[in-house]
Amino acid sequence: MEKVMQVEKIDNYSEQIVKRKMTPSKFTALVVSIAGIVVLIGLSVYLSGYFNWLVPVALLFLGLGIYFSVILIKNSGIEYEYTCVIGEMRIDKIKGKSKRKRISVFDVKAIDDIGKYIDPKTGNKNIDKSKQDLILTAAEDIDRDDTYYVLIHDKIRQKHALLFFTPNERTLSMIQPYLSIELKKKFLKMKHDDEIAAQTSKSESK
Repeated sequence: MEKVMQVEKIDNYSEQIVKRKMTPSKFTALVVSIAGIVVLIGLSVYLSGYFNWLVPVALLFLGLGIYFSVILIKNSGIEYEYTCVIGEMRIDKIKGKSKRKRISVFDVKAIDDIGKYIDPKTGNKNIDKSKQDLILTAAEDIDRDDTYYVLIHDKIRQKHALLFFTPNERTLSMIQPYLSIELKKKFLKMKHDDEIAAQTSKSESK
């Protein structure tokens, strides 16, 4: 199933939308919140049967409960939009397909490091998050094997940051030309390793 959507294919410009995967803890919090609202509404309606003055209160809770339930469900869907324009990348966070917030802007040529967050060979993490002062997350799922990390200079906060994201091939192709020689070599090695891993996996599945 395709997890990301590439919407533009123009030289020096690309856009990619990534849907953030809901973690078990966030899903549990959503279910508990909605369940609490339902219980409150049910209790108000039940008590209004014994106390007439509670009828308006029950109706108010019913309306508020429906409203906040819709808001919770709508805001649980979070997407990230990566826009790359001539060596500059902008990353927006979109809630409920309507509320947009820019979370980072950085020059690709100023990237200090880039790599897979999870080493495909060992399963170990390739960078220690605890050593970073600012961490920005714009990945579908940080623990997926296609999640990348980049060390950037964030223009919004004017400080160095560790960014996690899930780029597709188009986004990666927009980044590669602007990397330093050392990072280009690292990038090509990662791509080569991915191709070998894909071929190995294909051979084993036969």
